[in-house]
This record gives sequence, structure tokens and C-alpha cells, in this order.
Amino acid sequence: MKTFSLVRALVLSALLTAIPAFAVNRTVVITAPQTVKPGADIHVSIAVGTDATDAEQIGFLHAEYSSDNGKTWQTSYAEKVGRVANRAIDFKAGAAGTESLVRVRIAFRGGKAGDVDFTGAPIQWGDSWGKWTTPPAKFATIHVSR
Repeated sequence: MKTFSLVRALVLSALLTAIPAFAVNRTVVITAPQTVKPGADIHVSIAVGTDATDAEQIGFLHAEYSSDNGKTWQTSYAEKVGRVANRAIDFKAGAAGTESLVRVRIAFRGGKAGDVDFTGAPIQWGDSWGKWTTPPAKFATIHVSR
């Protein structure tokens, strides 16, 4: 009985040790000011990457921004930008008391995992890409001071 427990412990240990070798880190970072004055220039940086060692790359980088609390949106879109991408969005803040919003979603493609979002979950193209909650998106809110 002790031999069986020892074998199970060794197998479990080997599996846990092997997991990091297969883990892929996918990152999406939005850098934006927290507060700006009305009409101010807003600069937002977006950094996206994957450390997958297969052919995975950033297949779609879709960013949108709004200076009127999300009533209207302007789009920035890029395809097949490689394993690492940095993008900037520059726009004017809206009126005092409003919020300027930025949202970003990514589709990683071409690797062993297939088409996945930054969490590694498969993208359901037929019904989920049109939503900003599935696949998950990253958001930034910039408050426009009075």
C-alpha cells in the first residue's frame, strides 16, 4: 500500500512540475490617466503579448475609446501584429463630469490552443466576439474633472 501511495505522489509531483513548461502567459495592459481636465489631450498606451513558443500571435487587437460616457465609440483595429504589440490611442477628453472610456479585446491565433482570448479560453466566433464581455475585455475609465 505504501508503494502505491509513493508512486501516486511521484506521478503527481511530475505532473505539477511539468505544468509550467506548458503554461502560456498572455498579457493585455492599458495605461491611462485616472483624471483629466475637460478637453485635455488623453494618451492611452496598450501593450499586448504572448510568450507562446508555437506559432501563436496576436491575430486581432481591437480597441475602442469614447469621450462621452460610452454613447459613441471610435475604433482602432489591427490584425496579425506578431507576438508583442504596443499601440497608442490619443483623443480629447469630453465635458466636465463625464468619463472617457477605453476597452480592448484580443484574439490570439495560430497556436496549438486555437483562437483564444487573453485568459486562454476558446473564442466562440459565432456569437461571442460581438459582445464586450465574451471574450473578456480590459477596460480603463478616465474621469473628467469639473
